[in-house]
Amino acid sequence: MEKIEKWNDINKLPNLNTSYSRQFIVAFVIGVWLSFFLVLFAPFDASDLSLRIRIILLPVYGLIASLGYLLMIPLQNLIRKKTKKWNTRSELVLLFIYTLLCLSFSYLYYKSSYINGTYTFPEFLFGQFFPIFIVLLPILIFSRWFLYRRANKVLPRKIILRGENKLDIIQLELSDLLCISSADNYIEVNYFEDDNLKKKVLRTTLKKIHQIVPSLLKVHRSYLINPVHFRNWKDSKKIYLAKMEIPVSKKYRNDVLSLNHSSLKPND
Repeated sequence: MEKIEKWNDINKLPNLNTSYSRQFIVAFVIGVWLSFFLVLFAPFDASDLSLRIRIILLPVYGLIASLGYLLMIPLQNLIRKKTKKWNTRSELVLLFIYTLLCLSFSYLYYKSSYINGTYTFPEFLFGQFFPIFIVLLPILIFSRWFLYRRANKVLPRKIILRGENKLDIIQLELSDLLCISSADNYIEVNYFEDDNLKKKVLRTTLKKIHQIVPSLLKVHRSYLINPVHFRNWKDSKKIYLAKMEIPVSKKYRNDVLSLNHSSLKPND
């Protein structure tokens, strides 16, 4: 069991790109590439078809590959939201489901009145689908790897926090934000300025701030933290940020543990 946990930690892909616009680009690349490959190279029995017929019939397989991928994104994001982690095993499971989707819809199209394919399912699977899918696989892997690379590039980002009063405003880099605590209708913003810890009080609520900066992690009904400043656990009810000690309520404890910054597990 311990070896499995270590394997998952090593192969963790924490910054999964859940953006639909980015994933749509991957789907588009997959569909266009597969369409051009089938039409231009005409593998297997497609070589018997004229170029005009290939242009009419074969791009549908590219469309199936694109739509199958887009169908996977809500499932991917749901799994990521529920488990709060993503690793190599998750990628393999997603790839397996994607393969089944593409296989099912491709075979249905192959057997439709448009193609009138004569191959049985095993013949189609091993003689047509798998060879082409193996050619497509490197494109799929490279595209998703590229998204991971983009997601892992942490760029400085300015955020603006406003209170109800006109002068209640603060602009800072997200990386400089340490945590935010609340008391009644006020919040206290703790942030770094030239390596010095400073505070700013705004008249607003923690809920409104969390909507503005959803990347902050709620660890207590009165606290939001910037996960990048997590240091270690003091005990099961408190954590250390840089220069601060923050309470962690039982309700949000698993969210902190999911950061994989601790040897503790949710059921400990």
